[in-house]
Amino acid sequence: MKTPRFNISTVTALAVGTLILIGSIAQAQLPKTFNRGRGSERDDLSLTNRVPKPHQGLARPAPEPSMPQAPPQVQYTVIDLGTDAIGNGITDSGRIVGSHNFGDVDRHPTVWPNIHSLPIDLGILPDGIGGRGFGINPRGQMVGYDYTENFIRPLFWSSPQSGPIELPGLSGGDGIASDINPVGQIVGTFFDDSGFRPVFWSNSNAPAIYLPVSNDFPNGQAFSINAAGNIFGDACTADFSECHVAFWADSMSTPVALASPGGDFIITDVGLSSDFTVAHALNDTGSTVGFAVNPATGETRAVFWASSSRPAMILSTSDEFSNGTAEAINEKGQIVGTAFNSDFSDPHAFFWPSPTSPGIDLNTVIPAGSGLEIAIARSINNRGEIAGAAYPNGQPPAHAVVLIPVPGR
Repeated sequence: MKTPRFNISTVTALAVGTLILIGSIAQAQLPKTFNRGRGSERDDLSLTNRVPKPHQGLARPAPEPSMPQAPPQVQYTVIDLGTDAIGNGITDSGRIVGSHNFGDVDRHPTVWPNIHSLPIDLGILPDGIGGRGFGINPRGQMVGYDYTENFIRPLFWSSPQSGPIELPGLSGGDGIASDINPVGQIVGTFFDDSGFRPVFWSNSNAPAIYLPVSNDFPNGQAFSINAAGNIFGDACTADFSECHVAFWADSMSTPVALASPGGDFIITDVGLSSDFTVAHALNDTGSTVGFAVNPATGETRAVFWASSSRPAMILSTSDEFSNGTAEAINEKGQIVGTAFNSDFSDPHAFFWPSPTSPGIDLNTVIPAGSGLEIAIARSINNRGEIAGAAYPNGQPPAHAVVLIPVPGR
């Protein structure tokens, strides 16, 4: 057995010190905690109030894709995948990865082979307490993590029946695996007593390597990797007092800081929480999504970058739900995320048919009388199917859901 370099409370302190929960999101959002005297963990959406200084020194490259045009507004049916659960990723074939409570202390990494399947427990390592499934590729390979009293470990599953494999680490490093692309390349984050480092695995058997960082921004996290091997995450100073959304063209490249939308919203980042929330925020054309913050007021806005060389564009929401973050984008440029009211007490899942379209509250385009309040949208596939979570009659525990566009609308 390896000797712990630090425990869950160390990781939680680092995360919470950087990713401060706003208002009552901590009360309103998804799952259970695993504090057990060691702090707390959540895999729901929360936002940061980092206040960066003017950006110093991450380079910027070039070309940008054309802006997709919005299709007509759609309606959705809602598939309830089960209670005390969340859907984090969905493939074009309709496989969903996430987490579900099968009656244990905490939720386990979970896969639904299709939208009509019962949840399958992907399993955790023998000494694990709980875990999460985050990324899934077209081959059905999946990544996520589990945790014990002392370790958080990046895991890989080659299929629903394969059982978990701990991904090779760096000096026994603890961490999570966030995403896996079609060729099996994986990204995630390692932790130690000094901070966070973004990491890359060329495949599930290869040792992790650290992604390049700058001297000014030695900390960071990697959330999303596309088919071309582009990587999306963030880069932070040693004390986490300043962070920027970061883009790596590949695992060996210098990170690029993505520009803010300007005006009052000068901070940009990815949808984050104290349990290192996944964000499927990068598509194969290199377009990305996240959020921007006004440091004077704490207001947030969902934002879109057409490419790493373009400034962020603020996505429209509504007067009531003006705060929020964009969490996923597909190859058609369709975007999903979560918007909040003024005090962040009421999360509503939102959909943008294109970056230039008005945002649509998903609760307005599902059948009346469903009894579900769609709170979180985590992933969208190229068929427009959306994975996330909802509250029955607005009350926890959350249910994992998939929203299916209605044909002909």
